[in-house]
Amino acid sequence: MGKPRRPPAIIKDKKPMSSASETVENASILSESGSHDGNRLWIGNIDPKITEYHLVKLLEKFGQVKQFDFLFHKSGPLEGQPRGYCFVNFSTREEAERAIQRLNGKLALSKKLVVRWAHAQVRVGGRCC
Repeated sequence: MGKPRRPPAIIKDKKPMSSASETVENASILSESGSHDGNRLWIGNIDPKITEYHLVKLLEKFGQVKQFDFLFHKSGPLEGQPRGYCFVNFSTREEAERAIQRLNGKLALSKKLVVRWAHAQVRVGGRCC
């Protein structure tokens, strides 16, 4: 028996993420530590000019927003700037599904939003989470 295996560490941002797919992969890992009740969405590829306020106003069109987590860089050259993704909890699964259907792939300023379930599992090293 060897040393117990540690879960992979979340890499701190050293440079801006270059693609939405990298953001999706990293954000899915982050979302596993958060609480989710089946109505939690991950929204990525957010244009940096979109404010937290405007994003909440957009999401409220699809239902009651119970929780909204808009993430910012905590250190490094991008400190204080938005990370380009957020998490949102809706009151019902129907509201969350409606937001996915209507927002995923929609152009918001200069970028197409990526909207999916936050609890999507990521396979690491052939095993799930």
